[in-house]
Amino acid sequence: MIRLAFIGCGAFARRYHLPALEQADDVSVTFICDPSAAPELVSAAAKFDAKLTQRMDDLWDSSAGNAVIITTPHTLHAEQTRAALEHGKHVLVDKPFAMKDAEAQELSELATKLSLINGVAFTRRFDPGCLRAREIIREGGVGPVRAVEAVQLGYERAGWFLVPELGGGGPFTGRASHIADLVPWLVGVDPSDVRGRLRQGPPGRSDHGGFIDIRFSEFDCRITCIESGLHMWDEVRIYGDDGVIELRRPLTVPIGWSLVWTKNREGATETMPADSTPGAATEDFLHALRTGSAPACSFDDARTSVRVVEAAFRSAREGERWISL
Repeated sequence: MIRLAFIGCGAFARRYHLPALEQADDVSVTFICDPSAAPELVSAAAKFDAKLTQRMDDLWDSSAGNAVIITTPHTLHAEQTRAALEHGKHVLVDKPFAMKDAEAQELSELATKLSLINGVAFTRRFDPGCLRAREIIREGGVGPVRAVEAVQLGYERAGWFLVPELGGGGPFTGRASHIADLVPWLVGVDPSDVRGRLRQGPPGRSDHGGFIDIRFSEFDCRITCIESGLHMWDEVRIYGDDGVIELRRPLTVPIGWSLVWTKNREGATETMPADSTPGAATEDFLHALRTGSAPACSFDDARTSVRVVEAAFRSAREGERWISL
């Protein structure tokens, strides 16, 4: 029996992680640590017969199990992850798992030193449409990649997302971090340089987002990531010499990406509808716990996204110059 605890259990955890755990007959949720006593949280705890607590120390007892899922505001992830590792817990944490690459590297090295399973829930790595896109690119289905563009519109307009001490930056932290992970993973190439342009928010509030340019060896990627526009629009286009792949999250679903692959010269097109089934990253973590294998996205794997977003913020502060990674 897998016994695990939650640090934080907000809307995303209840929508994404908990449904996967509900389907697993060998999993017991022991504790949910959250400062909220909202009816939805109380109901979730009752469903899993989990104890509610506001004290993270309650999770370090062996009776709480040997694994945690961390799904709290962005800036809390690194400190909570470090505490969990130091108490011998395997960890799955929502993105971004760190704000700075220095702490990301520290956490990766600590998990390795302690032989603890460590994963970051970059949900798009598990999405069928994104997985198919990666397969097409790796098989040469669009030819050499020449350009990538992503457009992310809309962001939360209230709550902790807009508080710098909790949300970190604005849309770059909450949304562009996904693309900063997805694109290198899709194309199998590490980025070399980053440039960011940002529209600052008023004092005490996170920024309004902006633009991130990422250089790869043979192509550039432009991310438009702003809090205005059609709320939660999300798309990625990969342009090659021989075709184009379009990935898009329908506005009607919270997760899941549709795919359209157009072969330039043949005129042939492959399409896949979005699969909105939640919890694939959670299931991957459970598989790692059962088998002792590595999750699909380890802390070390997730460092690329941390480096890109950190460099984009730095570039925006320093006159929008290119930052070498």
